[in-house]
Amino acid sequence: MRLHKLFYTIIIAAILGILLYSRFVGLNWGLPYPMHPDERNMVISILQMKCDTAVLSECFNPNFFAYGQLPLYAGLFLSLVLQSLQPDVQILQYESVTLALRIISAAASVVMVFFLYRTVRKIYKLRPFQTYIVLFILTFIPAFIQFAHFGTTESLLMMFVSILVYYSVQLIQDDISLSRYVRIAGISLGLAFSTKVSAGLFACIPFFALTVWFLQNRTWGNFGKAWFSLIITAAFSIIFFIITSPFNIIDWDGFIHSMNYESAVGLGTYRAFYTRQFEHTLPFIFQFVKIFPYSLGWPIFILSILGFFLLPWNRTNNLIRFTAVVLFIPNAVMYAKWTRFIAPVFPLMVLFAVLFLCNIREVLAHSMLKSQRLLRNVLLFIVAMTSIVPGYAYLSIYQNPDVRFIASKWIYEHIQSYSYILAETANVVDVPIPNNLVIPEVAYASNLHPISFDFYELDNNEEIASELKNHIYSSNYIFVPSRRIFWNHTCYIPIETGTMLKHQYSFLQGYSPDRCEKLQKEYPLLNAYYDKLFDGSYEFEQVAEFTSYPKIEFFGKTLIEFPDEAAEETWTVFDHPVVRIYQRKNE
Repeated sequence: MRLHKLFYTIIIAAILGILLYSRFVGLNWGLPYPMHPDERNMVISILQMKCDTAVLSECFNPNFFAYGQLPLYAGLFLSLVLQSLQPDVQILQYESVTLALRIISAAASVVMVFFLYRTVRKIYKLRPFQTYIVLFILTFIPAFIQFAHFGTTESLLMMFVSILVYYSVQLIQDDISLSRYVRIAGISLGLAFSTKVSAGLFACIPFFALTVWFLQNRTWGNFGKAWFSLIITAAFSIIFFIITSPFNIIDWDGFIHSMNYESAVGLGTYRAFYTRQFEHTLPFIFQFVKIFPYSLGWPIFILSILGFFLLPWNRTNNLIRFTAVVLFIPNAVMYAKWTRFIAPVFPLMVLFAVLFLCNIREVLAHSMLKSQRLLRNVLLFIVAMTSIVPGYAYLSIYQNPDVRFIASKWIYEHIQSYSYILAETANVVDVPIPNNLVIPEVAYASNLHPISFDFYELDNNEEIASELKNHIYSSNYIFVPSRRIFWNHTCYIPIETGTMLKHQYSFLQGYSPDRCEKLQKEYPLLNAYYDKLFDGSYEFEQVAEFTSYPKIEFFGKTLIEFPDEAAEETWTVFDHPVVRIYQRKNE
């Protein structure tokens, strides 16, 4: 028995080590460059925080309200701790603040996995073998890994959802006192709201949990307790929200102005250039074909759908169903359908998948003979191992140098100094990027200054259109540093390296069937430009393409790769865009 416990402890410790590795490996990706715009905005806010005693009301005002102040103050505190470990560093630096925010995201992701695992254990009694499988699945979810590497709010929000669901399940199962639940739920909800205002939707979790609690203890006295508990939960939430996000109240005008802008962008009443990928998209279908298969991996996505519909319709499972629906629908119908908007739904969908596997195991346990137990476990093991493949492959993005550094190395080595290069704007950081990790110092001598051309305004400005003709005529090379422009304004999609094909979309792919015709009409000059670039009419040919798709390698040989450029734009362009380089023929 002691040997068995020792073996169990060793396996759990190994899985925990793998979990920590998956969240913290390559946490410095892209540094010292600001590859992620939201992360960059948070870092800038932290760097400009100061406390002038002459204006006390402005003390540590972030002057940034797209997110709450909780992650900003946490990032500032951890940045100061990291700075204290470097006596020679006197001021906060961009790189250290970015790393601090990413550490917070990675730690939140680990905590989230802990609460998801505890939730599964509350619902199903897990044997050691099932425990290993559950922990492995929770470790290797692509979205969990990606958001752990972004110094933004998604990991924190997913963590708070997981905490609220876990304690709500405890309440439904009478494993926690009502007063303790109210305190925990209220504080968690307030901190979530202080992370991002849209987390107000999380209030549905304690509301549903307290409603179920009342239905299980149906008396007039408990009816009053339930309502009083809701009020106290709300009070705790408001108090902790104000404490951790005070400037939402102090700088009310700035907060409201920011919320109006963010709401206008999200609802599409203001069409920003960076939201054009959502033109002619179809709610619900878009998320189901452009987000979930990539963020969860196809196996977990399919299992989650089966779990949502086929798991027993009891109060515990219905709590998770109700929460998923409430958190998903409002964001699904918005104009802007970024992956991060529905990030809080991911833990719930993973729960559906894992609980469905646990349920299948119980069903098989009752329907199969003991002699068939090995077959049952083998089948579950195969399903589980298949489920973790996409997440395991996703780690490769952070285990290797940033694809833009690799592309930059090639550019410095193969393109002559003073070459005329036409590139595209709005990619946060333009290639080539000097970096000591992959590019020798001598390469910096290459005088390469690509023209960052504003293609977004090509169809709105005759002067820009005229400039483009001159640039094309003079260019030796053309860079397409990501999919952000051609994929959002034309119907071109890559079908193989160096080959582009015009594709007719259907509603099953998340777009209106007439999307191509509408884009051609709305952006005729952009379409004409890419027509001529991709079909060779401009006398350019693709000479290089750099990718960092999720993949599994063995001794340098790629065993399996998951091209994901077709996913929702922000899934790839921040940490692993595809970089394409075109050269004028006969040069």
